[in-house]
Amino acid sequence: MIQLKEYVKNRKEIEIVSEVRKDYVKKYIKFIIDQGNIKKGCTVMDIPCGTGDMAKAISEKIDIRKFVLVDINENMVNVAKEKITKGGLGIVADAGDIGKKVNFKVDTIICLNGFHQYFGRKEDFLDGCKKILKKGGRLIFDISTRGLNDEYTRMFFENQREEVIILSKKYSVKPQLPIWPNNPILEKYRRMITNNGLTLIAEREFTTFKTISQIISDAIKIPGRSRPWFPKLDYNQRKEILKKSIERTKAKLGERKIEHNRIFFVSENVNDPT
Repeated sequence: MIQLKEYVKNRKEIEIVSEVRKDYVKKYIKFIIDQGNIKKGCTVMDIPCGTGDMAKAISEKIDIRKFVLVDINENMVNVAKEKITKGGLGIVADAGDIGKKVNFKVDTIICLNGFHQYFGRKEDFLDGCKKILKKGGRLIFDISTRGLNDEYTRMFFENQREEVIILSKKYSVKPQLPIWPNNPILEKYRRMITNNGLTLIAEREFTTFKTISQIISDAIKIPGRSRPWFPKLDYNQRKEILKKSIERTKAKLGERKIEHNRIFFVSENVNDPT
């Protein structure tokens, strides 16, 4: 979760993240409640909790006994706690340390928009989930990627990556761009789940298509999203690189819609925690 330390730096950036997340919360909340087996009286952990919007939405629908809000970014934890009026517990911690930081059992762990891109110690995180989940408890996490089933989308982001590298030379920086998961990476995550003692009980892919204008907006709307990608560059410099790289790629390949894939993995602790 190292990158998340820099994801938001002030209240204004937090409000931007919260606004962007509204559609995500609205689209997936029912699925998460159902697949996470979240019921009245449950103890739920949200990691990384971010601005707490999903936790707030769940707590408004279900009478949660305790909501454990975990993030490596203290600003995120504080804001999330403000949104939970009953049973909110905030913990500032790395995801890989939850097995040590949490000394009680939980019914459900939700991990949204964090596992692939931000968790450096994925095995430690999954091992920690195994330790703190009750028997029958569930972990649900999602992976966001592009072009699993669309060749144009894969070509688009391969070309855009090349353009970003070229444009970054103006500022003498080496970009650290995210890797969009492909099928071999997804298979690796399936093995990780089972190797750490959890049982994968469900998997669901949601696929949508976005315009290139939406892709530009997604890349630049949240200032903190691109902050780890371009060390030492300010927001306007990062925005310039991203916009130009996407526009150059569109000019080279033509304009079609971009495939966006979101895959949810639902696993269960079928045995007593060790």
